[in-house]
Amino acid sequence: MKTSSFLTLATVSIIFLILLSNDVDAKKKDKNLKVTVADDVAPPAPAKKTKKSATKEAPAPPAKSVSSKHKDDDNSIDDVDEDRIDEILRDASKNLVIFLYDGKVPCPTCTEALSEVEEIDDDIEATGYVQVVKTNDRSVARELGINVFPSLVYYRRKNPILYDGDFKDSETLLRWLRAHEEVATWDLTDDTFESRTDSHSPDEGSIDWFVMFYDADEGNSNAFVPLWETVAHKLRGLVNVGKIEISVNDDVTERFHIEERDCPVFLLFHRGKMYRYKESAKDVRSLTNFALHKYKEQRGHRVPEPPTAIEQVYEFAKEKVMDVMDDNQTLSVLGVGGLIVIVAVTLIIKAYRIRAENKNKVA
Repeated sequence: MKTSSFLTLATVSIIFLILLSNDVDAKKKDKNLKVTVADDVAPPAPAKKTKKSATKEAPAPPAKSVSSKHKDDDNSIDDVDEDRIDEILRDASKNLVIFLYDGKVPCPTCTEALSEVEEIDDDIEATGYVQVVKTNDRSVARELGINVFPSLVYYRRKNPILYDGDFKDSETLLRWLRAHEEVATWDLTDDTFESRTDSHSPDEGSIDWFVMFYDADEGNSNAFVPLWETVAHKLRGLVNVGKIEISVNDDVTERFHIEERDCPVFLLFHRGKMYRYKESAKDVRSLTNFALHKYKEQRGHRVPEPPTAIEQVYEFAKEKVMDVMDDNQTLSVLGVGGLIVIVAVTLIIKAYRIRAENKNKVA
């Protein structure tokens, strides 16, 4: 009896353990199933985030792709001073774009303009021969004749040109830079002025010339060079534009009676006559309009004749002698002394002849 009860109890216990074991396994499987399902469902969650981020980035296409990069990097364009600019310009293989902004007073338009320049910074410098810098150095602005900010000047082989557009669109600015890589102004000298311009007796149908006389040693006068290059590009194909430095070209300066205190002086040469620009406003539009049609409101004057070959030889010899005398003080003293001796000897000989003639008359 006892044995039968024991077996019954053992059998029940075994059945209970089997059922309990099955229940645990089922729970484990269910748990594993949940984990597996969770793992399977988990990836879509980032996908939702991706969709969300894609929705946020949807407006991005209208924005300029380069701008975000530059806005994150404040040092994308080097901020330099006058000495650094001079150092860059000494490298003749480099062109230089200078963005000038006002660092003394708040200038919201400068910030907006700078962002447009930064958008094309990489495109400009990708050429390998153009460098872009920015500066708030007032001495640089004065040297370039700039008193309005923001401004931009482009140096091509040390020849500056002033940007006369706005900064609302970076692509417009980039097209302007690419279109103005060539220098449009002719550099004239005593030797080349007449042969180049043919100002005194031009051929029928020849293109007019608009020439600026300036003094490179005088800051206010030299500051017009970038603006004058802008005028040259505006008139390209319509009027030839040149410039001549008066301090090293005496013959042309004297020929047209140019006074240093009046510089810069602008003369238009049209069919053997010259017209002087007399307006107080010396901006790109006013100068361009004068060269195209406003000059007709004046009465032209005949262009002075160029010096003859003999006069040119004389002037050349005189300049060489003066240069030698300026370079050597001893030669200067000897030259003056020799001149005095020659004059004295000439006077003595002349006096002797007069005396001899008087004696003959008495005899």
